[in-house]
Amino acid sequence: MKFREEDIERLNRELKIEEIVGEVVSLKKSGSNYKGLCPFHIDSNPSFMVSPNKNICKCFVCGGGGGPIKFYSDFKQITFSEAVKELAEKYNIDIKIEYQGKEKNVEYKEYYEVMNLVHEYYTAEIFKNTGRIALEYLTSRGLTPEQIKKNGIGYANNGAVDYLMSKGYGTDILITLGIAKASESNIYDAFRNRIMFPIHSLGKKVIAFGGRTLEKGKDVPKYINTPDTPIFKKGNILYGLGERSSIIKKKNYSILMEGYMDVLTSVIEGFDVTLAPLGTAFTEEQGMLLKKYTSNIILAFDMDGAGQKATEKTILTLKKQGFNIRVLTLTGAKDPDEYIKKYGKQSFLETIQNSEECFDFLYSYYGKEYDLNDMFSKQNFIKRFVEFFQNIDDKIEKTLYIDKLSTNVRIEKEILWETLVDKNKPRYSKPRVQEYEKENKEEADNEVEILTVRLILDENKYFKYFENYSFQMKFARKIIDYFKENYDGKKVLKLEEIIKLDTFEDEEKLKMIDFSLVSYNPYSQLEAKEMLFIELLSSWLRKDIFNYKNLIKQQDLTIIIKMQLALFLKSSEISLGEVKNSDDMIRIYEEFNKKINFFLMNSREALSEKVHK
Repeated sequence: MKFREEDIERLNRELKIEEIVGEVVSLKKSGSNYKGLCPFHIDSNPSFMVSPNKNICKCFVCGGGGGPIKFYSDFKQITFSEAVKELAEKYNIDIKIEYQGKEKNVEYKEYYEVMNLVHEYYTAEIFKNTGRIALEYLTSRGLTPEQIKKNGIGYANNGAVDYLMSKGYGTDILITLGIAKASESNIYDAFRNRIMFPIHSLGKKVIAFGGRTLEKGKDVPKYINTPDTPIFKKGNILYGLGERSSIIKKKNYSILMEGYMDVLTSVIEGFDVTLAPLGTAFTEEQGMLLKKYTSNIILAFDMDGAGQKATEKTILTLKKQGFNIRVLTLTGAKDPDEYIKKYGKQSFLETIQNSEECFDFLYSYYGKEYDLNDMFSKQNFIKRFVEFFQNIDDKIEKTLYIDKLSTNVRIEKEILWETLVDKNKPRYSKPRVQEYEKENKEEADNEVEILTVRLILDENKYFKYFENYSFQMKFARKIIDYFKENYDGKKVLKLEEIIKLDTFEDEEKLKMIDFSLVSYNPYSQLEAKEMLFIELLSSWLRKDIFNYKNLIKQQDLTIIIKMQLALFLKSSEISLGEVKNSDDMIRIYEEFNKKINFFLMNSREALSEKVHK
């Protein structure tokens, strides 16, 4: 699918950004603009600006936004071309679609056509004699034919490949979309004798399937999903979200379950905010997607050991992104599907009302493994909460959990705080650069420069430790120069003020927003910033050490100075490996610069004497 540039420009002009954004973000008037909570990151303080005059939107924290089409594309997680088509249809704006050869968008159009066609095939087969076994199974699980049809459930009878090939589609596209598999001798259906649950994109297109086997053999997997394809990434979508995203946003909560039948049964009974993570461990990408619609999650995973372990892991993943989490306990049933059918809608509603806060669930879950009357056992029990506290950013929230834990285990809050907060550093990705004797030195240098600028923009106080280093990236160097001219060590140079200045071009201002650490979740915590500062300053010093090692080889220095300098550089390397906190790092940094200046001065004097002789 391709559109003329003039049509895209006209569409962007005719669309009103405040209307597009206003459908999903609650906006308030702010002068000539509008302001609201950003839909692209965890936002408690309105940072998303909408400008009707310029017809653009922008978050001054995470950088998300753009024109009407880009915003719509990013928010709904669809391609730019899909966004153009949907917006043109929605607002009745006439644009011309051009199809050319096998371009990427044309391929995507064909992918969706094939998935829609095979879905129609599966849904027709379930009501034929060949699909009787699937129909009987589903009715035995409490689904009526009307409910089966309404939810698009089908049956794979080992004939989809032949059907699609008869429609003119080649085997390559069927394999690409996970409908077919290839052996050495033939092509065959990937789904055989399975009940088929359609998985939709946020644009409500069928992009994949989950298949539940009707075989009774233990060697056959109970569920299989479509593998990752050009239009489907299993860890980036949730079963049911395409159909229920607007409902979840309106009600501002969602219930996460494990299985397709759990979701279907609950939806049929009126619990229309239920989703499932497609039979895999809940991913951070799924959390980021869900965050666009709600921050409140109820976990209703299976009650067996695997389900409870999945609950624990999902809590940790969700907590990292600031979700409010509650957990259901289903007594007398293994999963929501069984519970609802056994005890009814009202009883399930009561379990939701009686759900427990995630910390209380973890306390009970971990407590089953330890004897809290034993000192050493209690100590190990407390350590189980290490990862939980690593994933919490808010200090008040940490304090409340520490208070509760202190009361329960009868240990002083100060001791727990020291163990679970002060000495429990949050995880984050260190800069890849540790040594400079690497082939990808330029790439590593660039990463260090980018991270250094991010840190300085977020915490001005660190600028003085990096101002004398030579930055190679033009944009990074420009920011450093600006700080040299304007930062006095007292007044904070805020990002929102800097981007208003004429010193930087518009493109550079957008880069600056992207460079800001505020949008970098792993670095948004005070402890993590300190750790990043240590890593970066260490990287710059290691680069200095590497350069001075080369200086020893290239310069005509006396043997004594060479030996002294080599020993000093070696001891500096050892010291960098023993840094425990920022104070250690600053001390090493200051000593290094003081002594290296001493060596350089002596080197110049020695060379001068040699020349005069």
